[in-house]
Amino acid sequence: MKRDLLFIKAFRPIQGIDGEIQNLEEADLTDVSTKGGVYIIASPKTKFVYPKGESKIIYIGKANAIRRRLKEHQQHLRSAINDLNDEWWRFDRYNYMKYHGAKVYYYLCKGKQESKNLESRLIGMFYDKFGSMPVGNGARSFECDVKEDRI
Repeated sequence: MKRDLLFIKAFRPIQGIDGEIQNLEEADLTDVSTKGGVYIIASPKTKFVYPKGESKIIYIGKANAIRRRLKEHQQHLRSAINDLNDEWWRFDRYNYMKYHGAKVYYYLCKGKQESKNLESRLIGMFYDKFGSMPVGNGARSFECDVKEDRI
């Protein structure tokens, strides 16, 4: 599955992920760090069609506290799964996770890195490779003025 992270260039080696969660819906997140960082939510089974290729990536996000943010996503995903009337249509990312599964990779900030800058870089790299943002991302945060972080 780490092949899905090949869009990441000059960030860290693919093997350098700080954590991996196989199934966000059922995961016990108590061992996940409380530090800041970025996370990538991917489908374990579905590739989505983008203008320049296919990818299993659903969403790229950032957090000042990874565990807290992933717990929020987990709660929203569970609510979407339990929504029999599909009223969660306003939250596309959770419906993608509901129907296609949700696996998470995360990277913690190192040194003077800031999660917002890391997220912007990841979304920019994804856009360069696939010609679009991930299906679950709505904000264009990668267009902001970003200072290079020291890695």
